[in-house]
Amino acid sequence: MKRTIWAGTAALVIAGAMLYFAGTAGAQKASPEGVKIKAADFALTDIEGKPVKLSDYKGKVVILDFWATWCPPCVKEIPHFNELSKKYSAKGLVVLGVSVDQGGLAAVQKFKKKTPVDYRIALGDEKYYGIYQNYLPQDERGGIPFTFIVDREGFIRAHYVGYRDIGVFEAALKGLL
Repeated sequence: MKRTIWAGTAALVIAGAMLYFAGTAGAQKASPEGVKIKAADFALTDIEGKPVKLSDYKGKVVILDFWATWCPPCVKEIPHFNELSKKYSAKGLVVLGVSVDQGGLAAVQKFKKKTPVDYRIALGDEKYYGIYQNYLPQDERGGIPFTFIVDREGFIRAHYVGYRDIGVFEAALKGLL
């Protein structure tokens, strides 16, 4: 029962974030033509126990990926993000994963023992999720992975729901790095 409630909450949060940041679920543009939407800052903790905020990366291009260890499409994207991080970090790219796992830190640590994740992982929390529920129509549902591309000034430049090939992310980064 708890897992069902958590999964439902995670889905609501992701859908709310989609609506808040992008206006239309599933679209690849972050906002209507000519309208810039600022990414909301957050304060979470990474898996090392250190605080992490989106504003820590001002001046960097950020791939912000909401994912879970139990999500096959999420896991399939991890090698893409590892490669992009390695390839473009010197040009100012940061990849930040936000785990929405019910099992929190323990689930992510167990997962990382088997799967290399070469970028920072933050743990989502209830306070962070609650921010986005205010923007969510009750009949909307979201999915993961859900990924934002945030530019150096902190504006959402693109977003994606579901698995995407590495070429999609590279195209979105073109001109931002």
